[in-house]
Amino acid sequence: MTGTLGVGCLGVAHPHASGRVRKMLATPGVRVAGAAGDAGIVEPFTRLLGIPRQTEDQLLADPGVHAVLIHSKSKDMTPLALRAMRAGKSVLVEKPGGATVADLRELAEVAEATGSVCQVGFTYRFSPAVTAAGGILRSGVLGDVLQVRAHGGCSLGEAATSHINLPDDMGGAFWVIGSHVVDLVLSQFGVPASVNGRVAKLPGGVRAAYREDAAVAVLNYPDRAASIDFFSWDSMPWVESWVIEAHGTGGSLYTRPLPVGYQLYLAEASGGYPQGWTRWSESSFPEPWAAHTTEYSPELAEIANTEFFGIEVDAFLAAVRGEAPVVVTPRDAYNTARVIEAVYRSSAEGGAELKV
Repeated sequence: MTGTLGVGCLGVAHPHASGRVRKMLATPGVRVAGAAGDAGIVEPFTRLLGIPRQTEDQLLADPGVHAVLIHSKSKDMTPLALRAMRAGKSVLVEKPGGATVADLRELAEVAEATGSVCQVGFTYRFSPAVTAAGGILRSGVLGDVLQVRAHGGCSLGEAATSHINLPDDMGGAFWVIGSHVVDLVLSQFGVPASVNGRVAKLPGGVRAAYREDAAVAVLNYPDRAASIDFFSWDSMPWVESWVIEAHGTGGSLYTRPLPVGYQLYLAEASGGYPQGWTRWSESSFPEPWAAHTTEYSPELAEIANTEFFGIEVDAFLAAVRGEAPVVVTPRDAYNTARVIEAVYRSSAEGGAELKV
């Protein structure tokens, strides 16, 4: 499409909503038509961001609204996305995109059946370090990549918030936040044939009211060994501990989504990279990932570091305008969901190997 692109918000409960809306407000050729959501949140959200307050029905019926951003609770993400697609709107829905595997299956099926533009908000996919790592992996300089290890965590006590402990969600921190790490691994190495998992609720009275404390997953591929571990109570203030390692017969790659950077070791010079270590860093947290709580985000700090959201929104708008394909599809989100669901089931069955 050409001309001004109208964008609306369906739900503003998630702390990522303000980051994406601010990016839309600053983008030439985009008009933010308004936001709909729970009264206690949408009123300060629309007032402080200076956008109209609307209802879901008004936004979906408005021919001048071409795309919607969905930042509701997980259980409402898929129903809202389905309504929007069936109303002819393009959709950017916050990750994980739904509350269960069944939600994500339906989201993928409807998006594919209708041919709708639907992007799922796995924002770390847009880290320049992840983009660079993808190029290094495709170049073959690591040789045969035989082992992959990934670590992620939930920081700032977020695992104790209602956002991470929603009763309709199939899991806690590993599902809501750990899905980022699973998505990154799958985007680079594909869907495993099977998994073994342990999702642990560990002793400790202070944490007893909340969901999982840690998770370990073995992803079984025919050509490599892979593992993901996740910690719900990361002591670091943002996401500094996150790392994805790829170890090959010719070298090793350590990717950190944020602060943006990677370290590459090669046994021999290859592909324009020298023998030994290549270290690249784009950022060292000149601006923190999260900022502070607000009237519309009273429990979780809203996003301050909006670099990834800017890249993500530009990719979404390009897809809406027919200039590029969707980067993170509902099928990607469904694959992430079914891997995580298999890890939960494996853990319940004593770590048994389960097909994905």
